[in-house]
Amino acid sequence: MKDARWWLVCYDVHDPVRLRRCAAVLEGSGQRMQYSVFRCWMTPAQMHRLRWELTEVLEPEDEVLLIPLCPRCVAGMETTHTAHRRPDWPEAPDGFRIL
Repeated sequence: MKDARWWLVCYDVHDPVRLRRCAAVLEGSGQRMQYSVFRCWMTPAQMHRLRWELTEVLEPEDEVLLIPLCPRCVAGMETTHTAHRRPDWPEAPDGFRIL
């Protein structure tokens, strides 16, 4: 995807129902890294669509942070998890084929 880059998406949602809805939206857009942190490989248009979808779910007291990551930032990322090893952050994830 041309123009695509990694985005780190973090959220703080105060209502359990909205929290589950927010997580469901993000699970359709990226990979969960921590409980309320996702990484998403998106073009600018996909990022704007994700923002719109989240505004449909969330209330003003909720917060979402979308952080664009440059290739240098991605290369310097380190994750540690005691239960299992997290996957690397490739330059671009493998493509998907829709049948």
